[in-house]
Amino acid sequence: MGSTRLSGLNLNALVALDALLSERNVTRAARRIGITQPAMSQSLARLRALFDDPLLVRRGRSMVLTPRAEAMLLPLSDALLSVERALQLGMGFDAATSTRIFKIALTDLGVTMVLPSVLRVLGEEAPGIRVQVEPFSGGGLSEKLSSGEIDLVIAVYLGSAGGLRRETLLDEDYVCLVRRGHPLARRKRARIDDYETYGHVAYTPVGFVPRPMSQAVPGVASAAGIRVSVPYLLALPDVVRRTDLVATVPRCLLSAPIDFDGVATIEAPAELPRVEHAQWWHPRFDLDPAHQWLRQQVGEALR
Repeated sequence: MGSTRLSGLNLNALVALDALLSERNVTRAARRIGITQPAMSQSLARLRALFDDPLLVRRGRSMVLTPRAEAMLLPLSDALLSVERALQLGMGFDAATSTRIFKIALTDLGVTMVLPSVLRVLGEEAPGIRVQVEPFSGGGLSEKLSSGEIDLVIAVYLGSAGGLRRETLLDEDYVCLVRRGHPLARRKRARIDDYETYGHVAYTPVGFVPRPMSQAVPGVASAAGIRVSVPYLLALPDVVRRTDLVATVPRCLLSAPIDFDGVATIEAPAELPRVEHAQWWHPRFDLDPAHQWLRQQVGEALR
């Protein structure tokens, strides 16, 4: 498309294009920007003619992006976010009257232990604001933070993801879980070589954690040590209850409303680092008033 053909585009067309490329579905794209499905279909037809490219093509029951559409996806999202920020310069954020939907990615432990506290704070300060929880175990969370599709990730990490901001909310130590009657249940503390002797259940959320605990200390990550990796912390007590495996979990899991009957707790090996609970976001939102407010509320709720 030559520069002279920019006259065929306006901001509404770009918003529609961004929704189509992000959602890869005409109906969802229409719902996202608040127009009818026929109107979005007409917008797609005009965009296809303007770009001389199908943009979305059917593959089985789903739609996929053409190479040109893939190339436009992130730059277009960046451009629209820049326009939105420019229009909001000098404007404040009124939490008491806002109806914004914040999207936060959480682990299963986060939904149980973190979300109620966050919602309690938001309910007091901002009764119109809603929270949409996004799955933590899916891939592409870094890209979703960058595009603004997700506002925050709140989870347990040991490393850092390049290009993202991180604020540590609290830190604690690990404990080990074993079944009652397990040989380790008589001890106060597990040792690193116990992981290889009895087998280790590793907590490994998928697609985002850059350096999980199982890679932090030599010996913990040995092929013989890790027998199974599980992305769900709340499932680990049931796994160890039925096996001789050893699970290593943040201490706060012991306060979760789950069944620990038949499970014994011992101290984790002293070599393990402390575990950090953090919130993560993209630096593009550092100065966004609504985002600043959200991060502050989350920080207060967890501290």
